[in-house]
Amino acid sequence: MPAIATKHPARPKRTAAAAHQCRRLRRGWYGLGLGAIAAAGALAAPAPAAAEVTLEGRGFGHGVGMSQYGAKGFAEREDRSYDSILRHYYTGTEVTKVDARRINVLLKRSPSHKLCGATRAGGGGQAVDLVSERCYRLHPAGQASVRVVDLSTDRLVTTLRGPVRVTGGSRTELRGAAENGQSDGEYRGAMEFHRAEGGLHAINDVHSRHYVFGVVPAEVPTSWPIEALKAQAVAARSYAFTSLRPGQPFDVFADTRSQVYRGFTGEDDRGQQAVQETREEVVTYQGDIAQTFFFSTSGGRTASNENGFAGGTPLPYLRPVDDPHDDVSPVHTWTARFSEAEAGERLGVGTLESLRVTQRDSDDRVGSVEVRGSGGSKTLSGAQVRARLGLRSAWFSVGG
Repeated sequence: MPAIATKHPARPKRTAAAAHQCRRLRRGWYGLGLGAIAAAGALAAPAPAAAEVTLEGRGFGHGVGMSQYGAKGFAEREDRSYDSILRHYYTGTEVTKVDARRINVLLKRSPSHKLCGATRAGGGGQAVDLVSERCYRLHPAGQASVRVVDLSTDRLVTTLRGPVRVTGGSRTELRGAAENGQSDGEYRGAMEFHRAEGGLHAINDVHSRHYVFGVVPAEVPTSWPIEALKAQAVAARSYAFTSLRPGQPFDVFADTRSQVYRGFTGEDDRGQQAVQETREEVVTYQGDIAQTFFFSTSGGRTASNENGFAGGTPLPYLRPVDDPHDDVSPVHTWTARFSEAEAGERLGVGTLESLRVTQRDSDDRVGSVEVRGSGGSKTLSGAQVRARLGLRSAWFSVGG
């Protein structure tokens, strides 16, 4: 999955299956509070620093599949080709060409949506022409229909039975902030508006090539070596193809729950070059498209899918591998510090008294932690500690 950038430039990604576990995390740095102590009849003395908990860790993300910084290191230091990089991270796979697909991407959920640059809207067997120079508001009507209102006149243009499909020229603009963090973003392909609880889902129906155009620059800096960008393009395409959900309104999210997609607004020349030079190529294992999870930084070794995602059937192409050039990442190793009061509050035990790793998985990531504090004790998983403390990964040790 990609993950999923401080905002770190290369993101650990989430897949639909593991989205809830793999959200992009804040940096784990916190300041220390100071107190003052004064004795009666004595001069004020400097207060001692608050007791501190130190966690030392490695990597950023779930650790499964391709390390984006590791791929950069292979391209820079060994001049590896993109297919060689992919075969390193996805054991026993090869790169194969397949037919292009269309991807349905959920961009936004809202009571209503504003769209500009559209020329036609249709639904329920009816269609109406629109003016590309104008903007329109779409909002629910009744149980199953959608109203289209011209914002320049505030007049109703038509009411169509949903879902409503809207097309324009080369692209349309969805006003406001989308779930990918993009405001007033432009998107290739068509827009579909589906009735849903609380309003409408705005979904971009886009050709897979144009979809990956919008993913690569959102996932890694396009100043990186072209072979690393090409590896990212093939991994992103493969991941999207294994996420297709025929019969459902959308296939993937536009953020780190799947992989970040910013549409036409997020495209650039080098990202497009990487996509074009790997046109319709995917990673396959024994003839099937592989589910190519990816993430930012491994810390020196990747993780198996059953460990990285805390369960599931082991996949033969998602085995842990050494990642010798991952140290090009600024968070190859990291340190996070907390006061005992803050750490204990976040972990739900009052003021922290002790924190001890009690189990590690076979990839050295933390499996369980015993936490004791003024309010009691409990056992938490490594993933829970990571989430509650905002750590970059579950590969950490306790010091201090």
